[in-house]
Amino acid sequence: MKKIRGQTLKIAQGDFTGRIKVRANDELGQLAGAINNLSIRVEESQESIDSERRRLDSVLSHMTDGVLATDRRGNIIIANNLALEMLGVSAEAELIGKSILDMLDIRNKYTFRDLMESEQDYNEVILDNLSDEIIVSATFSPIQRESGFVSGMVCVLHDITDQVQEEEERKQFVSNVSHELRTPLTSVRSYVEALGDGAINDPELGPKFLQVVEDETDRMIRMINDLLSLSRMDAGTTKLDLEYVNISELFNYILDRFDMIIQNDEVTGTDKQYSIDRHITNKSLWVEIDPDKFTQVIDNIMNNAVKYSPDGGIITARLTDTHNHVILSIADQGLGIPRKDLRHVFDRFFRVDKARSRKQGGTGLGLAISKEVVNLLGGQIWVNSTEGKGSTFYIALPYVQFEEDDWDDQVDEG
Repeated sequence: MKKIRGQTLKIAQGDFTGRIKVRANDELGQLAGAINNLSIRVEESQESIDSERRRLDSVLSHMTDGVLATDRRGNIIIANNLALEMLGVSAEAELIGKSILDMLDIRNKYTFRDLMESEQDYNEVILDNLSDEIIVSATFSPIQRESGFVSGMVCVLHDITDQVQEEEERKQFVSNVSHELRTPLTSVRSYVEALGDGAINDPELGPKFLQVVEDETDRMIRMINDLLSLSRMDAGTTKLDLEYVNISELFNYILDRFDMIIQNDEVTGTDKQYSIDRHITNKSLWVEIDPDKFTQVIDNIMNNAVKYSPDGGIITARLTDTHNHVILSIADQGLGIPRKDLRHVFDRFFRVDKARSRKQGGTGLGLAISKEVVNLLGGQIWVNSTEGKGSTFYIALPYVQFEEDDWDDQVDEG
């Protein structure tokens, strides 16, 4: 009896290793055997529970969502690592026993009963108060036994920051497109109505109004073409016609065209004078690019430089090479870009000077397209600017330096 009592105490304390020697088949012997079997069964059950707990801990720790579990009073009993990170705590002990309403800072909006009682199997709440950096979707679901008794609740925290930002960008994009198209369409309609009311017969007004309609139509066509280009880039269907090009010669060729444009005043429509100061290496720098798309990038940047440079301004174009990149830069002496706007310069439809840009026929998509093209070419584009002193746009493209012999071998193989 003493041995039986001692073994049962060990089992109660979690020690299942001991066994009672059965010396007879009487009532005490049968009781000792039953306790031995109980000890084995309890040990196996405990090992199974520990294994399941380790598996659960492993699953929770590797989940891409935060997970909290509560008891039936709403106090937290389990929290995985991602939930700790989202809630800004360093250890699970800081959450255990705390009310989930307090830890999620939703007590002033919901009660625990509100979260538990839902017409659906879950209840979703958007949390934008946990951090300035993330927005979280909290999904609550009751833990219910087969009998229907609710023993607690599981809360899954999912970071939806990217989805919210994408939705906001989509809404902003639709709004911008609508606005940008509405302006020229309104103008076209007004002039067409005026022409229909008799202005078409006026030898002075008729041609002017028709020219405005043509200009506004061209502007809308340019915008649609730009939008289609961006759409193809977003979808990953843009095809690059890559070839090795001496970028020094190509850059000079593009700048030669702008020298002619400036002389003929085809960009600005004003009497202002400009000049292009070139600092381009004499080395032959063979870079693998799509010449047409790269020309479009330089055209976009140069057009902006010409438009916003002051009378008598100098546009400085540079080209140099490093060990594994070629660096192009185009600097103007215009009004510059405010510091707060620098990070938006390559956003779609973004303009620093909206009224002036629209007046000069810009679509607000040129720099966005330039960034996408440079990214497709494996390069980088960025801008430095000081208000009142001008802006400098930089383009860095990957470049593998060839020795003359290596280049000749490649040409022969081709």
